[in-house]
Amino acid sequence: MTTQVLKVEKKINAEPARLFRAWLKVEDFSRWFLSGELIGIESVQIDPRPGGRFQINMLLDGKIFPHEGEYIAIEEPTKLVFTWRSHATGGRDTLVTVTFTALPAVTDTSSAETSNKTQTLVTLTHERLANDIEIKMHTHGWESILEGLDQWHSRKE
Repeated sequence: MTTQVLKVEKKINAEPARLFRAWLKVEDFSRWFLSGELIGIESVQIDPRPGGRFQINMLLDGKIFPHEGEYIAIEEPTKLVFTWRSHATGGRDTLVTVTFTALPAVTDTSSAETSNKTQTLVTLTHERLANDIEIKMHTHGWESILEGLDQWHSRKE
């Protein structure tokens, strides 16, 4: 079977380490993952170490949809690799890699004081998806999730 790969990217005005840690701390993760969507978070469990597992129970229309996986690599603050399994992958393990690349600081002139803001390019690659439907569903989901991460960070500044 030929598998497909999706890739989404987002520039966020934040340090890579801050965004990286937001993926591994339950308190922060629960605040930004899926924010603003019709789907919510019922519960999150994270064991942030290579070989550690996670479970994210998403809530939609009163039904719980478990998403789970295992951390393959945790290279703070630049890279996370984990398996991803859910109803939307047909119960198969797929592979997600998230990288955090520091970009040159941008000058912010929107306020009275000019400042330089660190930017991070967050790149998420999701491999082993089976078909165009899985690509479409996950592209929308991951784009929303990265937008939630950006909004969460902006609120915390």
